[in-house]
Amino acid sequence: MECKVQGVYKNIRYSVLSVGEQRYILDMGGWSFWKLLFPFAYWIFPNTVYKIDDHKLVGRITSPEVKSDSSSGDVLLVSGIGITLPNLLYPLVKYFDIESTPYINTIIVATVLFIIVAVFFYIDIRSQKSLLRKIDLHQYEKKQMCIRPCSIKHFSFILFNYFFFLGLTIVGWMAFIDLSNGFMLFFGVFFFFILIIIDYTVFGTKARLKDYKKPIE
Repeated sequence: MECKVQGVYKNIRYSVLSVGEQRYILDMGGWSFWKLLFPFAYWIFPNTVYKIDDHKLVGRITSPEVKSDSSSGDVLLVSGIGITLPNLLYPLVKYFDIESTPYINTIIVATVLFIIVAVFFYIDIRSQKSLLRKIDLHQYEKKQMCIRPCSIKHFSFILFNYFFFLGLTIVGWMAFIDLSNGFMLFFGVFFFFILIIIDYTVFGTKARLKDYKKPIE
């Protein structure tokens, strides 16, 4: 069955799924590291949702200004920026050269990766606490639902952007390891942030929803 997907105001971890008069709050957070780096897992494996009967309560945590498709548009915009930005900044590259070895550079990349992931987990935890102050999700029916993209177009959009930014991230960090150029490190960091943000746009504004199994007691 098709459902409407709406973002929760100032909270990237949760979304509201609307199917007719039924409302579900989708939890896209937690400590699933493989989902963080591989957003297609949200389509392949079941996701945790909470069935909320109080529509007014749901209305208080959403906002008409928060739309999932706007995030997708931002990703597309940054895709174009990512293509032109290196060319515009190329004259400055030589000023970022540092003296280091590939081994040290690899450690630096690994450290940066760890810090970025830790930051996103921190944001994820803060997002959970923020929503729980407004809604006690534990008192509502908890279910596992399969959520699929509603169109080939949206699937292709996410697929292209994911591998596009993944490629830019790898190129940037590999170049930093080989060339010891700090600009390449920041280049990779910038696009890795976008890569993670793509996780939160995998469902767009519409999706297909299906029960996975009986409600969890």
